[in-house]
Amino acid sequence: MSALADELKFRLPSYLAEPQDKNIWEKIDTDLSTGIGLEKALHNTKPSLHIEECIRKTTARLVGEAEAKVLLRLVRNQRALRFTDYMRHFNIRGNGMVVVTTNYDRLIEYACEYMNLRVDTLYVGRFLAHFQPEQSKYSFCQSIRKNGGKSSAVFAPKVTVLKPHGCLSWHMIEGNPYSIPSYPLEDCLIITPGINKYKEGYSVPFDIHRTRANSEIDSAQRYIIIGYGFGDDHLETHLIQQLNAGKPALILTYSLSETAKMLVKKCSHITAIVSDGVDGSKVMTATEEQVFPDINLWDLKTMLEEVF
Repeated sequence: MSALADELKFRLPSYLAEPQDKNIWEKIDTDLSTGIGLEKALHNTKPSLHIEECIRKTTARLVGEAEAKVLLRLVRNQRALRFTDYMRHFNIRGNGMVVVTTNYDRLIEYACEYMNLRVDTLYVGRFLAHFQPEQSKYSFCQSIRKNGGKSSAVFAPKVTVLKPHGCLSWHMIEGNPYSIPSYPLEDCLIITPGINKYKEGYSVPFDIHRTRANSEIDSAQRYIIIGYGFGDDHLETHLIQQLNAGKPALILTYSLSETAKMLVKKCSHITAIVSDGVDGSKVMTATEEQVFPDINLWDLKTMLEEVF
């Protein structure tokens, strides 16, 4: 988020011509310069529709350019992403695995397909994919099993990726959402930080992904939470309810937000692994903290090396 704030501080002034927009952005910029986070700055001063659109386009370009570099390294160097190594440790079958992410990029999708694991984002198709959340599951049928006089479909292992804040591939064409990987990034469907993200989250396709995500959160038996800062009411209402109800969770992240710290202290079934601020890790539970120097257990790559 800090990288995005820096990019906005650099880019936005050149996009604004109206005095009112300039005045609004100056207030937001002042907050950012004093160390206030982007989310809070955009709550303190409500951006105009034009500023919001500039923020969305700038965000899409920034994330898209970074994502493209990762994809090139992945293809050219044949170096698996951390999430690929992570997925290798799961036996995915039946209804598959569900990943809920607030990120716009497609790195999870890349990581899964790198290991020949199929991905369901509730769209059907490849180049001009239609949003069909009720039909997408049938795209993964790979054979028909016959048992006596009965036949049943056999589905390929898959990961369902739910994105309540949108994706760089998603676009609205004549009122209908599509997934088009090669379409211009500036027109993608993403919800950026700020007051209006909650309003936008109740429109298609965000609402379906949010509803599905909350349903999966409610039905899950346990959680692995990677790099999530606990700052999104769209998902946290359900997630925090389940954590308070006693479901176990492992949190891996560089540092904990104040909300996450309160949860760890309150819930005995949560284990959080964070950086110790130097070169080691701190393992935190409701009752104790333990430091492991010179090992970054909060980093997924190191965690996998040490645990498996």
